[in-house]
Amino acid sequence: MKKILILEGSPRLNGNSCLLSDEFARGAEEAGCSVEKIAVARKRVAGCLGCNACYRNDGVCVQKDDMVEIREKMLGADVIVLASPIYFYSMTAQLKAVIDRSYAFFSQLAGKTFYFIISCAAPDEALTETMQAALRGFTCCVPDSVEGGVILGTGANDAGDIRHSPAMEQAYQMGRSFAAQEEQH
Repeated sequence: MKKILILEGSPRLNGNSCLLSDEFARGAEEAGCSVEKIAVARKRVAGCLGCNACYRNDGVCVQKDDMVEIREKMLGADVIVLASPIYFYSMTAQLKAVIDRSYAFFSQLAGKTFYFIISCAAPDEALTETMQAALRGFTCCVPDSVEGGVILGTGANDAGDIRHSPAMEQAYQMGRSFAAQEEQH
């Protein structure tokens, strides 16, 4: 059974990226996966200090905040989903803080599969390219990581707008796709 961790970056409860990640989770659970979702905006995660103490401490950061728990969940997952609305062409500060803090242990994430769930008010998927590049900037540093898929929920400004988007079904089906993967093994 695959263990999936969703790191949901929206500070807005029940926002559009949250709804998309819920659909992904529903599909993955129906496919027999174990899914845990962390609303990182509800956690206390300070920014990276750039002190490199983690390299002297076997990948453990000197800061004692909720990143300790998130780190363990990331290391224990087979699949990590990075979900966020777009804020000024990139991810939320809350998700970025988690990604930056994974500097302490990113090499230990080797071989994991990553999915991206992105929501935005803009109607054009081309306007998501900088966000996708930012997420890929992280995952390309993770040794032997695999990009499993991308969900783009465009044209969704107000909370709940995404419910009328084809991205909801795409997120659900992407989660369900784990059933076919399990059958192949």
